[in-house]
Formats: sequence, structure tokens, C-alpha cells
Amino acid sequence: MYSVKETNTMTDRSTMPAGPAASDEMAAACDVFQLPIAELARRMDAGTLTAEELVARHLARIETFDRAGPSINAISRLHPDALRDAVRLDHERRLRGARGPLHGIPMVVKDNIDTAGLPTTAGCAALHEALPAADAPVVARLRAAGAIVLGKANMSELAASNGRFGYSSANGLTLNPYRLSRNASGSSSGTGAAVAAGFAVFGLGTDTFGSVRGPACVHALVGVRPTHGLLEADGVLPLAPSFDTVGPLARTVDDAVLVLAALAPQAGIAGTHQRLAGRRLGIVMDFKGGNDEIDALFSRACVDLVDAGAQAVPVALPADARHLYERVLGDIARSEWAVQLDRYLARMPSPCPRDTAALLARIDSPSGEGSRRSPNPLTIAALRHAVETRDEPPRSGLSSARAFGAALAGLMQSNGCAALVFPTLACPASPRFDLDDPSYYCRVSNPLAAMHMASAAGFPEISVPMGWTEAGVPAGLSLLGRPGDERLLLGIARDYEAATRHRRAPDFDQGAVAAGCFKNNG
Repeated sequence: MYSVKETNTMTDRSTMPAGPAASDEMAAACDVFQLPIAELARRMDAGTLTAEELVARHLARIETFDRAGPSINAISRLHPDALRDAVRLDHERRLRGARGPLHGIPMVVKDNIDTAGLPTTAGCAALHEALPAADAPVVARLRAAGAIVLGKANMSELAASNGRFGYSSANGLTLNPYRLSRNASGSSSGTGAAVAAGFAVFGLGTDTFGSVRGPACVHALVGVRPTHGLLEADGVLPLAPSFDTVGPLARTVDDAVLVLAALAPQAGIAGTHQRLAGRRLGIVMDFKGGNDEIDALFSRACVDLVDAGAQAVPVALPADARHLYERVLGDIARSEWAVQLDRYLARMPSPCPRDTAALLARIDSPSGEGSRRSPNPLTIAALRHAVETRDEPPRSGLSSARAFGAALAGLMQSNGCAALVFPTLACPASPRFDLDDPSYYCRVSNPLAAMHMASAAGFPEISVPMGWTEAGVPAGLSLLGRPGDERLLLGIARDYEAATRHRRAPDFDQGAVAAGCFKNNG
């Protein structure tokens, strides 16, 4: 654990008198928590900021707002080498220059992605001894680019939210920094909350059925689900490998481009800027009706896209588009979960459970969990069912899911569409499972259904901020493209972002730098 005194060289300034000079200095101290990667890199190249200072400020901010204050609880564990890595990378920059734009940039990693030196609990207290031998390839690639792992991010238990978004027996509940009574989505809840609240510059999540895009939506972030298979899932605790993928969460499209380019250098992500103007976009209305505010924000987004030069074309989706999880995806996940989890756990050293049966036995043990928190009962029941039915094939195989993708691609081709556009979530972030919020309403049973299209198809999708509800929680706009269209989608998203500028930080108090410049509105 890092204390504020150990990491924050500005702590004593909390007693400085208010005034124009003090306010300017406080604002300058605050802005590092929202600056884009390119600007942070420029300052480090110019010598006005060091990676050590940047890491120290983020660690102090985590101490002040994640551990205390509003207690967002996004970070499950800090990496003991973060400051040492920063010092080493500063020395390397002085000697040889930067490795690239991510040199010295602090990041967080979802707790189901292997990171050397930290356990991979996946939010399950029974996995507190799951110590991987090495970084997952995606983490190793970012570290090779110079990024610094600040720590692991909390998540929905075993990447399966089941009504408890952001809750885990290992680390408790992650809160949404925009409204503490609403959920942080899932299952990459901690990654989304950490990046939004300025605990890290960017983060890695995983996405099976929406677990990067959902947290991006409710935290006013850019979240990318890449084409399935673009990024390897080695070293990631599995849920359903037919749909699992790693994806970045960032505060701007340009930041997401830099991270994805480092993760997939072969994909040409950072190449020539693709433009929105002149693109024909398919406007999807099939998920309308869940919430009046989301519908109104989506209508405004469509106008903004046209004003930015796009051509909007209404499209009608295949009939089963709204029921993919119930009819196809959920049962495929059931059939894969225990088998693939067995293979992952078999690589872990003792005394970590070596297979799913041993994991369930430890969870059932009164003293074996390593935590006073109870696991998510619906998630554990689903895992138990997956073990009991592991030899039963799914009702509809993966070919059914990919056939939907073929139909989707045909729809896009016949309408001449570069991408399909729709709200990421049909309703705003719902209340936390343990707290009521009477300001929330939703008229559909599954507001996440739109995100299941890209999962089934294996197609890329990007969520970008679309606006704000009266309750002060953000909404997201999704752009879905064909396999390999990440650069095109990022270009469209960049132009939409530049035209609308919906992204904003949680409500900061510029006169409270010692309090991390954070003020919650929950």
C-alpha cells in the first residue's frame, strides 16, 4: 500500500491560500489526470513531467479517492514495482529517448488478465493464490511499449455479472464515479471507473458479451471490442473463448488508437486517418424504446453524424438480433466455461485450485475463500451448472452465431453501409444491486442486447460518449463494422468525438488539489 505522503509531492499544498496564482497551480496539478497520452508524452519529452511524478500522483489519487473519500473501489491491488518501473523508464528516456507514446504512461489491468507479480483473481476470493508465471502477451506488449502497470482493476466475479455489476467476493463493489448510486457496468467495471476517475491514463479490459463496451458507455469513455482473434486471449482467465477478447478503455479515441496500435502492431491501426465525411452509416432503431433520454440522445447523435458529413440510412436487423444471448450465446458460453477454466487453472501453481471442481469446493468451504465477502450466488450457480453439463453440446453451435454475422455483413453490404450505429445500452446505468435509485427507469428486460451482435458475429465495435442524462450519468454511441475495420471505426469515432465533445470528467473541485480534485455528485 502506498500512502499519500510517500507518493504525493504536492500534499503540503493543501493548506495554501486561495487566489488566482494558487488556483492556476491547482488546476495545473489536476489536469494530468485527464490529459491525453500525446500531451503527457510531450511533457515528458520536454522535461516538464516525469513518469515518476505521474505515477506518484496517480498512486496518491488512488489512495485519496479509491481507498477513501467516495471509495470508488476500482483498484483491487497495486503493483509493488510501479514507482521503480517509472524511475527506470525515466532514466531510459534520458539516455536513449522514449520507446514510443506509451513510454511512462500509467495503466490498469483487469483482474482476469495475467500480470506478473500479482494474482489473477478474476474477482473471486478463492483464487487469491492464482499467481501467474508471466504476463499475458497483451500486458507484455504494452510493457514493452513503455506502459507502467499501476495495478489490477476490480471486476464482476469471474467476468459474469449476473445482476451484480462490478461486485466481487475478492474486492467488493466498484462504484460509478459519476453517480455513486448507479452501477459501473461489467464486467470490466474497475477498469472503466479507474480510467474515468483519473486513477490511470488507460486500462485493459476483456469483452465477451459487452464487458468493455458497457463500462465505456457508463463512464464516458472510448471502449473497443476488436475483431475476434485480432488480440490473443492467452493468459486471460476464460469465460467463453469463442467470444472472449481483450480491449482497451481510454478517455479519447486518439488514446484508444495508440493503445490498440501497440497491442496489434500488425493491424495498421495508427495509419492514415479514416474520415467520417461521406460515409454511409446504417441507423439501427431495433433497440429503441427502453428509455426516453437514451432515445433522444441517439436521435441527436444521428443528427450530429449527418451534420459532420455522414449519410444516414435506416436499416432493419435480422429478426433474432434482440434475442441472441437467450437463443444462442448463453448456451455456447455454458458449454465452454468449465472446460476452458480447467485448462487455465491447470497452469497455476499449488495451492491455487487446479480445476473448476476444486475451485467450487474451495468456494463452498467455510474457511477456504480467503474473504469475508460472499460470492455472487447467481454466478456460482451458473458455474456449477456449467460443470454438471460440461459434456452437453450447446443447443445452437458457434456456426449459428457466425451465421448471424454473415447476415449482418450482407445487410451492411446491400445498404452500402460502412458501419451500423446504435446506442451502446438501451437504458442508462442501472442502480447498484444493493441500493435503490428512484431516478432510474428502463422499459426493456435486456438493455444490453445490442452489444450481443458484435459478440455473436466476431465483428469489431467501438463505444464513444453520446451525451448525458439528467441524473448526470453518461450514455454511449456504438459503431459496429466488418472484421478488420478497426481503423475505419476509429476514424469515424474520432470525427464524431471532435464534433460533439461529450466526454467530461467526474465533477472536479479545482480548489481541492489535496483531495485529488474530485467531487462526487451521487
